[in-house]
Amino acid sequence: MPEKFFLVAILITTIFSTATAGVRDPHSDENLKVFYQHQGYEYFLKKDTLTLVNEETPCIISFNYFVFDSIKPENTDWSKENEMMFAYDVGERKVYFVDEDGNFSFLNPNGTVAEGSGYAMGAEIVYWLVFGEKFYGVYDEDFYNSIDG
Repeated sequence: MPEKFFLVAILITTIFSTATAGVRDPHSDENLKVFYQHQGYEYFLKKDTLTLVNEETPCIISFNYFVFDSIKPENTDWSKENEMMFAYDVGERKVYFVDEDGNFSFLNPNGTVAEGSGYAMGAEIVYWLVFGEKFYGVYDEDFYNSIDG
């Protein structure tokens, strides 16, 4: 009887180890950076896809991202990437989300999530990654230090 219990325990441990070993951790990938979080989902931009589409005003940067389900990582579709673009009006110090039709929506860094404050932080991260400079500059130094690390 103890042998059966021991074998069942080994079998359960092996199954659990195999199941959890298959779950990837995007936090350990140097090419990925969280730029937005909402209700258990983390939006990871792929640094190697950051592209300066337009250098003139508005400065437009595009990148690819995927959504990681931090509550149930096994539900993450690693192959599904989306493109996002931000437009930066450097003179006015305003950032806009560019939708798929080319429309601009202002991202208010001091507003509510509905006013784009979540993506405003992401836009700051994107600008920092591309230019190594602050755009809004409204975040503390720990925020900027965490982008590099």
